[in-house]
Amino acid sequence: MVGRRTILASYFLVSSLFLACAGRHPVPATALAEATPDTVAPEPVVLEVENHNWADVVLYVVHDGIQTRFIQVAAAHKLSIEIPPQLQGQMGVIRIAARRIGGTDSYVSQALSIRGSSAVRLTIESSLNHSSVGVW
Repeated sequence: MVGRRTILASYFLVSSLFLACAGRHPVPATALAEATPDTVAPEPVVLEVENHNWADVVLYVVHDGIQTRFIQVAAAHKLSIEIPPQLQGQMGVIRIAARRIGGTDSYVSQALSIRGSSAVRLTIESSLNHSSVGVW
């Protein structure tokens, strides 16, 4: 009588042979183009920051449930920087978060829809919870 292990080993051997003989079949580019919807590369989005706070502030971009450290803004400085496409979120919705270095206060913006937008302006106030953001 054939044992269970022998049967299991033969099934494994036969399935391995089928997988090995299956081969690879390249998918033509036209089939890929038909299968995936038209995706447009995200447009460049510029973040303009004006820091009225007396301390340096670290900015984060929150996209798709992930918070990513983005840039540090020096006290009482302005800067303009492009938000890279990988931080713009799958649906083009982000939040900007700010944390003061050496402090416990923070700010998180409302959800911002940045698809097709060209600029986001963040004004950081001396009290972070009074900061504001605008999209245009």
